[in-house]
Amino acid sequence: MAENTAVKEEKKTVTLTVAECSEFHNMGEFHENITSVAEAVAKFKEIPPERMHGIPTIGIRVADPKNPEDSVEMDVLIGKRIDLDMLRYVPDIAENWQAQQMIATLIHDMPEAQIEGEIPENIQKKIDWIESRDKRADELHQITDKLEKGVKDVFQSDKYKQFLNVMAKFPRYSVNNTMLIMMQRPDAQLCQSFTGWKQMGRYVKKGEKGISILAPAPYKIEREQTKLDDKGRPVFDADGESVKEKVEVTIRAFKVVKTFDLAQTDGKELPMIGPNELVGSIDGYPKLLQALQEVSPVPVSFELIDGGAKGYYNLENKSIVIQNGMSEVQTIKTLLHEMAHQKLHDKDTVPEAKDITRNGKEVEAESVAYVVCQHYGINTSDYSFSYVAGWLEGKETPELKASLDKIRQTASEFIYQIDQRMEVLMAEKEQVQEKGANPELQGVVDKVLKDLDQKRTVSKVKESVKTRIKANAEKAEQAPKRNKSAKTKEERA
Repeated sequence: MAENTAVKEEKKTVTLTVAECSEFHNMGEFHENITSVAEAVAKFKEIPPERMHGIPTIGIRVADPKNPEDSVEMDVLIGKRIDLDMLRYVPDIAENWQAQQMIATLIHDMPEAQIEGEIPENIQKKIDWIESRDKRADELHQITDKLEKGVKDVFQSDKYKQFLNVMAKFPRYSVNNTMLIMMQRPDAQLCQSFTGWKQMGRYVKKGEKGISILAPAPYKIEREQTKLDDKGRPVFDADGESVKEKVEVTIRAFKVVKTFDLAQTDGKELPMIGPNELVGSIDGYPKLLQALQEVSPVPVSFELIDGGAKGYYNLENKSIVIQNGMSEVQTIKTLLHEMAHQKLHDKDTVPEAKDITRNGKEVEAESVAYVVCQHYGINTSDYSFSYVAGWLEGKETPELKASLDKIRQTASEFIYQIDQRMEVLMAEKEQVQEKGANPELQGVVDKVLKDLDQKRTVSKVKESVKTRIKANAEKAEQAPKRNKSAKTKEERA
């Protein structure tokens, strides 16, 4: 998104020059109208030292495009030194944002050059930004290389289970960050930033090494572009030239940040962390099953299925059928598996599902079920993921990554919906328990409320009778008048 940061100003063209001789540019090699610092530095370094006619230089030229002769030029890099003292005498260059950017880039790209004079604050800020950009780029390059390898490695059976276990603990994390946490600290329980732990009353232990993950790091740059009117059309000046304006543009980017696991911290005791291990037990099973059935967007039924199948999603009827009589763990896992099929692989609502192989669909559905079960402390680790290796064969990294994204997003949505529904069901259960806590007192309360309702009913009946009596009396009083009036009309007729 672009935001105006300056009103219209006179357009200037900023270019670079490279001269073999700083004192007399027409002696020896000379290049002009160079638009990038990288190109200027390359040409500067290509000048053979043995035939130099004086000291080589890189200069900056600021010119008016309407009048090229009206230009200001200054040599910035002279031999092995960068002269910044002269900037104070050339405000057209010193105050031009594009020239500032070029000087900052030149200082960064020529670290061996000696700087003469003080670096202006506006140029120093640009140097700092360039250096931080390079650092971020290097860190991102290293971490994306790890991810590229990790996506392939994770689909080995053991590592895949490990990855899904980590995903179950961090359902809100992206696939990239989930994988990075697993690769660096597979036993992580709960991750927060250094500041995040501090706000929770805990502190990171001395000497602990943070876990590197990715975080959004948008930044803004200035650029010059054609000004547009309210209808999106270019604006022209009196001479027919397009009006230019400087705008500030936000660029989406990422940076490497550090997060720390709970085990790396000390301090204030935290409330229950992670999944509720009681969910899935005899007490928790009915509520969890009810929550799943209510969360499911299609009807769920329990039947005797022939052929040994534990469940299936009926594409035609848009319903889920689960084998009746299975264990609680198997029932929950199978229902989640079929719910994942309904969400991810119904070709009527997900057209791209037709391009996924049957094996691929099973991997995705079972992975979603596994992650959700792990989140709620339901142990399904005995289930085999050995068929994943067969699905991996011939697949490229983007395809595998896309599948992991779907698994994470679907599991995260299921967990959120189940949590919301479980809260409602537990609240209803507590209300019922509170109501039945003292039967004698509840009986008295019920009797009082019943008597009150009866009194209100009697009162309403009495009020209704009074209203009817009053209405009948008014009718009786008006009846003779109506008869007399009718008789008068007859006589007149």
